[in-house]
Amino acid sequence: MKKKTLLLVLGISLLVLMLGSAAFAEKEPAVGLNIGNVAFSAPVTPEDATYLGLAGPNAFTLSDIKAPYVLMESMNTT
Repeated sequence: MKKKTLLLVLGISLLVLMLGSAAFAEKEPAVGLNIGNVAFSAPVTPEDATYLGLAGPNAFTLSDIKAPYVLMESMNTT
């Protein structure tokens, strides 16, 4: 009997944990979302700075990039 009760409690706990994490998940970003003026560290090479249209290999923001559109790919590494 104790084994059945333990399995039931563990099953319910797992269900609550799974449903709770889905409820607090962030919404997917909307098309055209303005993320603000994000700051980036300096490009790795002077060629990268030239490619982005930057004045030099210094720290920069999105508004410093000389392009009509900027496509960013973000990867969470934690």
